Amino acid sequence: MPYVHRRVVAGHTVEHKKMQSFRVHAPGVKRAANRGKTTERQARINERVAEEHLRWSLNGNFGKRDLHAVLHYFDKGRSFEQCLEDRKLFLKRLRRICKQKGIPSAGLKYIAVTETKRMTNIHHHVILGKMDPEIIAEAWEQIGGTGGISFRLMDDRGNHAKLAAYLVKESRSTMARFREAGISGKRYSASQNLEKPKITYQVTAAASWRKDPKAQKGARLYVFDDGATCRSGWHEVSGYPYQEYFEVFNE
Repeated sequence: MPYVHRRVVAGHTVEHKKMQSFRVHAPGVKRAANRGKTTERQARINERVAEEHLRWSLNGNFGKRDLHAVLHYFDKGRSFEQCLEDRKLFLKRLRRICKQKGIPSAGLKYIAVTETKRMTNIHHHVILGKMDPEIIAEAWEQIGGTGGISFRLMDDRGNHAKLAAYLVKESRSTMARFREAGISGKRYSASQNLEKPKITYQVTAAASWRKDPKAQKGARLYVFDDGATCRSGWHEVSGYPYQEYFEVFNE
């Protein structure tokens, strides 16, 4: 049985992905043709893995009515390097203000992503747990040259796959800026107290895959933008098929 069934439990979401194990080849299962250059394939893999890890962190730590804050600048000419320092200083001051207000450090969870598209002014996306927006504003205003803040409440869908995909997509330009500047950098920063996903693997057979998986009792299948509840395709490296779907359990 050359395939594995990976289960990732993060918050109220359980991800299922069935894929080739890379250790045993399946008789009669054909690979898809290679697509693109090796470097292009690797770039796609890196981005997919980054999106997976970000999605797990979002699903496992943030939910309904938590905050998606976007920190803006009045100074449009602020340098990339200075904006990175601003983000670092903002998070430091946010922790300090929370401590002053009696909010325990364990209660402050965040994920921060900087967007630097060429035709868009630099800004920072920060996902935070429920808190008074005035605290966030105070921390941002303490940094000279900054601008306003826009807020959006996170929804109750349980699976924040679209938000993870959006933030990783927005971070492409930032990673390019890192390369241009000759410095190392990450797509996003996160607090150290985030809950980790629980990941398990089970050997399975491709013949056992159900074309239309069913959700367990107490859960529903996540619906993708095209209306499907299950996705399938071909792995970027092995060329072998995979299948994935998401179960979302009620809170």
